[in-house]
Amino acid sequence: MRTRPAVLAAFRRLMRARELAFKGDAEMTTQSRLAVREEFAKGRAVTDPAQITEMIGGADEAAHMLLHQLVQGKRKGEGQYEMDVQARHTTMDPNKMPGDP
Repeated sequence: MRTRPAVLAAFRRLMRARELAFKGDAEMTTQSRLAVREEFAKGRAVTDPAQITEMIGGADEAAHMLLHQLVQGKRKGEGQYEMDVQARHTTMDPNKMPGDP
């Protein structure tokens, strides 16, 4: 595995997932971008291929969670919220999590 391209691809997948998950929420979009960049910067000095593979797996797991298990809600009034549940959040199989193959 070529390490740099794999890490950059994981970074892009996570950035796209957080952009979609927090669409319309400027504060969360900004904060999540900073958090992703900070976490990837922490791993910049890692050279062990096994550890890098583990870190890529963690990024992919986070992207999956953002895409399939996080539902955005908007406040509509005092104690009232509207949830934006999309097809990517649901599954008809009770034995699977949304987004699982």
